[in-house]
Order: sequence, then structure tokens, then C-alpha cells
Amino acid sequence: MRNPLEVLRIKEQEMLRVKKEVDALRITVRLLGDEPPKAIHEQKVDLRQVIEMP
Repeated sequence: MRNPLEVLRIKEQEMLRVKKEVDALRITVRLLGDEPPKAIHEQKVDLRQVIEMP
């Protein structure tokens, strides 16, 4: 049987990874969408998180 605390830690890491992926997809949708570029820059997005590699 696995240690519940270890399972929790792993799941939290997976959630963080998925959150970063979702943020990257949201940025991509904005960049590829019909919004004018000005509207994209008005939304504060930290692009550094998108390019982080595991």
C-alpha cells in the first residue's frame, strides 16, 4: 500500500503541471483568437510560466 502523503504530494504536483498547461492553452487561444493585440496586452499574463520546462 502506498503512503497517503506521498500520493497527495504526487497529485499536487500533477495539478500544478495541468494548471500550467491550461494557462499555456489560454494564452495560445488569445494569441490565435479574433481579439485585437491590444486586448491581449491589457490582460496581465506572465508568459515566463508558459516556457518553463519540467
